[in-house]
Amino acid sequence: MEKFVQEATIDNVLESIKQNNFNRNKDIRDFIESLDMITENAFISLDARWGEGKTYYVRQIEQTLKYLTRKKWNLPVNELEEYFSDISILNSIDLNYSYLPIYYNAWLYDNHDDPLMSLLLVMVKECQSYLDTKIDSTSVGEKMCSLLDAFTFSIKNIELSINTKSIKEAISGKDILSSVKTAEQIREMVKSVFEGVIVENAQKLVIFIDELDRCRPDFAIEMLERIKHYFDDDRIIFVISINKEQLIHTVSKFYGINFDSTGYLNKFFDLNIYLPVIDPYVQNRIYLNSNQVQYFVEKISEELNSYYKLSLRDALIFKQHLMNLPVSYVNDYSGQGCVLSVFVPIIIILDIIDETEKTRFLRGESKTLLKDLFKNILALQKVAYKFSIDGRESDEGFQEGYMLFEEAYDYIFGTKQEENFKGKLDLNRDIKQICIQICNGFLKDK
Repeated sequence: MEKFVQEATIDNVLESIKQNNFNRNKDIRDFIESLDMITENAFISLDARWGEGKTYYVRQIEQTLKYLTRKKWNLPVNELEEYFSDISILNSIDLNYSYLPIYYNAWLYDNHDDPLMSLLLVMVKECQSYLDTKIDSTSVGEKMCSLLDAFTFSIKNIELSINTKSIKEAISGKDILSSVKTAEQIREMVKSVFEGVIVENAQKLVIFIDELDRCRPDFAIEMLERIKHYFDDDRIIFVISINKEQLIHTVSKFYGINFDSTGYLNKFFDLNIYLPVIDPYVQNRIYLNSNQVQYFVEKISEELNSYYKLSLRDALIFKQHLMNLPVSYVNDYSGQGCVLSVFVPIIIILDIIDETEKTRFLRGESKTLLKDLFKNILALQKVAYKFSIDGRESDEGFQEGYMLFEEAYDYIFGTKQEENFKGKLDLNRDIKQICIQICNGFLKDK
């Protein structure tokens, strides 16, 4: 089965920019040009549901900033050139500042004792390979060690080549809490680490914090509080991609249900923006199978996607399951083919969004759902019209056609134990087994 949901690896992210997947390059341009207007310290929330593509979007911005900054300072862009050279909409961006972008996946580090230290270590790691910079690793290492006097921290999932030995020695056998620094001292230390890692060709640091809403509540809260308290430098911009609704629940779990979680979160962000919505026409084009005998299943799938408002990730999973449906079974030219064109995408989409409703559907207990879908999905209405007595597109024609599909639903999934279907759609006795095997991806063309 072809895989449509790709992990946000650097290679996949760069390829998505090159191919301009879902027409995102214009959104990348708009975000960067807006970012470039910010002259001071800023905390930005990028809000969207899970599965809408936040991680891809911020990583696309990260890689574009890296490319544009290298180009601005006439530095080598060898590994990036093939992806950006023909993208005029991004090459046209004229930056006022140069940027050092840092991507931090908070969920990878929420087993750490203190989020500030893991963030600083990721910053140092990323800076080592950026813009051919020369970092005073001894100095930075010493500053990192001095910060350890204030925080409990364990180095997991992070490998550094700078003074790692000194950092580990500073942790080993030491009672970290015995020497707690004041907030002002910590702020000065953080600033000195920043001074050590910022490079001469980058005027601003953009830190993308991702997956914070998936972290344990205490880590997520502490991360927000740490960065707000200790990163108040005009050269630093934070972009925190979140599902705000979910993060509000996280805050409520931590502080209690009567706590003003929305107000609490709002105080952290200077700007709240939403992930740009993908043009529905562009998103729905993923359902085009480009064959001439499965028009109904294409249109039904496309409209089910819109009706249930699938996230981008779920829409791609839906498409993945619908790829290469066997034409000999699912088609527009036979009664059974049309029945399967109706029931197969409904079962698959219910499997993605509502397992309980899918089970009810397979037990023959979802006539109300079936009727609602036929009333609200235009493509299903057209199928019903096709099977009315004379193909009339009227209320009477719809009702005649719909009743045939309700009878078929009773026969396939209901409790009746009839050997042969007595309706007008000419269904095989084993159609339920065929339908389920198609949904599972087990049946191929004859």
